[in-house]
Amino acid sequence: MKRKYVKVIAAVIGMAIMNGHPLTLNAKSKKNRTATPTGITIHGYGETASFSVDSKNLRTDEPIQVSATHGFEVSPHEISPNGKGSVTVKLVSSKRQTDGKVILRSGDTRYYVDVKGEGKDLPVKDLSATPVYKGGGQDSFEKEFSPSKNGYTIEFKVAIPADGNEFNPFAINADGQGFKSYVTSTAFGLCHSTSKADGFKNPSTNVTGGRGKFYNNDGKAHIYRIAVMPDNRAFFYRDGIAVDTVRLHDYGLQPEFASGNGDIKENLLKNPGFEGEFEVFGVKNAEDVAKGIEGWYIDIHDYWCSQQFIVPEEIDQAIGVDNHVAQIKPYMWANGWGNGNINQIVDVAPNETYTLTALVKGGIREKEGTLAGSMFIEEMQNREKRVKVDIASDSWETYSLDYTTSSDCKQIRVVFQTESGKWGEHRSPLEVDNVKLTGVSRQYTPKIGFTNQDAQVEYFTFDTTGAYAPASPEITVNIN
Repeated sequence: MKRKYVKVIAAVIGMAIMNGHPLTLNAKSKKNRTATPTGITIHGYGETASFSVDSKNLRTDEPIQVSATHGFEVSPHEISPNGKGSVTVKLVSSKRQTDGKVILRSGDTRYYVDVKGEGKDLPVKDLSATPVYKGGGQDSFEKEFSPSKNGYTIEFKVAIPADGNEFNPFAINADGQGFKSYVTSTAFGLCHSTSKADGFKNPSTNVTGGRGKFYNNDGKAHIYRIAVMPDNRAFFYRDGIAVDTVRLHDYGLQPEFASGNGDIKENLLKNPGFEGEFEVFGVKNAEDVAKGIEGWYIDIHDYWCSQQFIVPEEIDQAIGVDNHVAQIKPYMWANGWGNGNINQIVDVAPNETYTLTALVKGGIREKEGTLAGSMFIEEMQNREKRVKVDIASDSWETYSLDYTTSSDCKQIRVVFQTESGKWGEHRSPLEVDNVKLTGVSRQYTPKIGFTNQDAQVEYFTFDTTGAYAPASPEITVNIN
């Protein structure tokens, strides 16, 4: 079948857009794509759409560089100037909706194509008929694990009789992507390294007058499901009801997941340039405050104390107007109750030296001229073992520090922090970009299973062929 394109006609001219003369998009649609005069929509993870490019009057020594914002991939990454070419865009996010852009740049000449990705519902599949563990009193269970390119699904049916009982499913693949979850008498959530992150809200009770709690200690066995997509996004269900969807990238792995040392890697961090996904609170007084940043954990998670933003900022010609940075500042009109920071937990080898570098500025109290911003590395097993650098300028500078791990260190935490603020205090925001952690990587032996602290397990199973949803419970009412 002949391919159909969204055609971009004429030169790729950024100034023309500003003057009200954008390039024309002649739209033609296919089953899995929709074109509009200003952009394209892609329906479903892994699906693609294409458009053609016709450029002229560009410098011959500056090819058109093609890139895309988070959630999309493009091919090719470069097109010869003053000619014709085509670009294919692939949706690589399983979010319900992903809004982004394809950026075409030749020198100072730019053109942007709006792209929207729409996620599809996960296919429904029954897993209860094929348990790999058929119940019993084991306090742990583990199997080899080789998920497909389409993701994987875990399901288990457990009862939590009393406080103190707990069930912990886990999975880790060869690339070091995985998780550990927890189910207790009144909670269901994810672990963040050795700690429990805030549990999910129960959608059935998270309503006006409700407490959002899970009553897993009601004397009944409940069915839990965790479906993980290839983009490492996990969908959580309880008794067929969708509970939450999270990025597993945002959570630290279990220290015992790593099984050996790997090669030295130039950068061990996730989303080091802050071009990945982020979500905002979107409420009064916090419309643009980030409540989630891909790969990074936010402390303090209270916008009346500390506020985090992902903002566009040009640093130089190479790091231009399409660049984004992380920004941290205390809420100005209250006395803060904790230091605001963003941090990332990284698996490391003992007795090895790691180098942290970053572009940083700000965090300076205007009246006193004192420093409130810093970056540091600390060991997860002992937070007193750390190396810290204070940020000393309101201009972009590269800061660097080396840290040698102790003999029993398994994980470190990379932190960018600004100290707690006072009411009415004027302080420049701490801004961070291009973070790099260089050092020895870790290797992982793929495995899947659970640990159990006196929960009553009826079955545990998994499916490595894809990410599947359970059948949803329904009540139908006909009023005559």
